[in-house]
Amino acid sequence: MMIRMTRLTSLSFAFSAIAFGCSSTVTSGAPDASAGGSPLGFQPSNISVADIQAAQGAAQAENVASPCKVGTDVTAPLSDCFTSPLNVVKQPDGSSVALVVVKSLTVATNGVITIQGPLPFVLVSLGDVTVSGTLGAESLSNGDLGAGGAAGVGSSTKGIGAGGGAASSATAAVGGSGGSYCGAGGSGGGQTAGAAAIGSADLRPLVGGSSGGGGAAGSSGGGGGAIQLVAAGTLTIASGGVVNAGGAGGPEGGIATNQNAGGGGSGGSILLEATTVTVAGTLAANGGGGGGDYANNSGADATTNATPAAGAKGGSSGAAGGAGGAGATKDGAAGNTAMGINAGGGGGGVGRIRLNSASGAVSVTGTVSPAQSTSCAVVSSLRASTAGP
Repeated sequence: MMIRMTRLTSLSFAFSAIAFGCSSTVTSGAPDASAGGSPLGFQPSNISVADIQAAQGAAQAENVASPCKVGTDVTAPLSDCFTSPLNVVKQPDGSSVALVVVKSLTVATNGVITIQGPLPFVLVSLGDVTVSGTLGAESLSNGDLGAGGAAGVGSSTKGIGAGGGAASSATAAVGGSGGSYCGAGGSGGGQTAGAAAIGSADLRPLVGGSSGGGGAAGSSGGGGGAIQLVAAGTLTIASGGVVNAGGAGGPEGGIATNQNAGGGGSGGSILLEATTVTVAGTLAANGGGGGGDYANNSGADATTNATPAAGAKGGSSGAAGGAGGAGATKDGAAGNTAMGINAGGGGGGVGRIRLNSASGAVSVTGTVSPAQSTSCAVVSSLRASTAGP
């Protein structure tokens, strides 16, 4: 089932429960028989050519010059950014993504597209994409959840997602560990084991990051979101342009014994596919910092550069959180216990970035974090038009 969006007239909106009719049948994960007629000239990852063809008649040239929002709700996807419809379609593994097909996309310097909700976000352009502003699918410590990222969890609960961080203890000085994706989350203070690195380098299927383990006195940081940009022509992240899929910082612990802090969320996913890809700006899928003990010490949300998000400083008991992964440091750092009263949370590991072009080469003069020197940022070739998504 393909579900159409409702366009908003205000920059603020709620993910309302609006009923929509069926407008097409989603395709299966089998090789796409119609791929030879792809309007892109290649087979994009995760999205069937049939779904692109079904939406291209309503595609518009999109220019974003001010802040706007996209909500990737399963039954009622919403956007005040685009006049082109936003639809819910299936990936080959049966999971859903929110898809918008446009003629072209230009995000001006003052344009900020905030992308939130339970589903990953995919934009397919029949022409070019130029980003001089910001596309933000990051999760934040205020509870905002990047598109497709795993939400933070409650007290002493394991994080959500395949790389969800281990929970803190309610009876000992053991903090929640950070969420894992391409980088492993840091262990919570008291040596809580973090989850191993997970996921596929080809970003098929497209998934967001995992959340950290819940603290005994609070929650945890959410995993970063997932965003895929596809262009038939040139895809340019201009100088000053930013695509962010960072994880949220872990919250602070309590003041009493064993009120341990939560872990930071892992970074999410960024997938760029086009005939030509140029990155002069910033791509960031970093992990959030782990929480510290009581003293307003939440871990920092993931950065939009190659600098790790800071773990919270230790307060009255000195139990600091671990830094998030970023740059060439893909794993989150461990929290600590200091005086043994309570424990800090571990930092989230980095997410994954993949850049696919026709030549298999990409011009990168800006910042890519995690760094290209790690296995977490990969440059490769486009999929053949005869391949499945």
